[in-house]
Amino acid sequence: MKPQTDYIRHAARLARKLQMDAAMGGAPQPDAEFYKTLSKALDEIAAGLELVAKAER
Repeated sequence: MKPQTDYIRHAARLARKLQMDAAMGGAPQPDAEFYKTLSKALDEIAAGLELVAKAER
């Protein structure tokens, strides 16, 4: 079974957007969507690591 990566990629896009906003002179302002997506991305990462750990046993 392949681990999910949708939220991981979405969180990366949002983080790049924040970085670009900061590079253009703005103050990076993460919003609720960013934190929600980051939380789900971390859940996906944890699930993927658990899947890999099970496969190595």
